[in-house]
Amino acid sequence: MLPVVTSDIREQLESAIETGSEEWKREMVHHLKEDNPEINSLLLNLANDAHDAKKVILAGYMVYKALEIAEQNELV
Repeated sequence: MLPVVTSDIREQLESAIETGSEEWKREMVHHLKEDNPEINSLLLNLANDAHDAKKVILAGYMVYKALEIAEQNELV
């Protein structure tokens, strides 16, 4: 079962992206390439077929990171 993403997690991610969008995206690219390259490939393939590829990638990174944070919070 997937962990629950809270409004606090959503707000944390939105804030991180608003303050340093390009840096955040670069970190996520590196993180996903190392941690889960198949998810990264899936996002890139979806983005190739999308009207706005950057938004597809950003949304995918946000969801991945939100689930990752939620999972870490549940382990604590």
